[in-house]
Amino acid sequence: MPPLTSIDPKLRRICLAILLSVGLLTVACAFGIVWMQQEISRTAANAARLESQLAQKVDKLRYLDGKISRIHQPVVLQGKVSGRLRPAEDLQVVWVAERNGIEGRVYADAISTTPSGLAFIFEPNTSP
Repeated sequence: MPPLTSIDPKLRRICLAILLSVGLLTVACAFGIVWMQQEISRTAANAARLESQLAQKVDKLRYLDGKISRIHQPVVLQGKVSGRLRPAEDLQVVWVAERNGIEGRVYADAISTTPSGLAFIFEPNTSP
């Protein structure tokens, strides 16, 4: 076997180039793995933050749903309007004839006018 000093310089450059490229590839892969781990941890932190926000929104919605359901109970609604409701008068009820138009069923014209003599709920002394 020839001594190491007598190896062809061209072969020596090829071996050095191969070792250098393997080393660079190893370093690049290591940096890639570190970068991917950081991206995974950032994504996990972002997902945890979004899950926390979602949980807060769901809790707020449950609270509001409970509040709305309590307010819409018949007893509560009846207590809020007691003393302000009165039976409808004949002039307050307006019957509209059903007509078939181009767009389908038409119950009223596009421009409607308020018939005179209608009593409003907050004006109990209006005359018909």
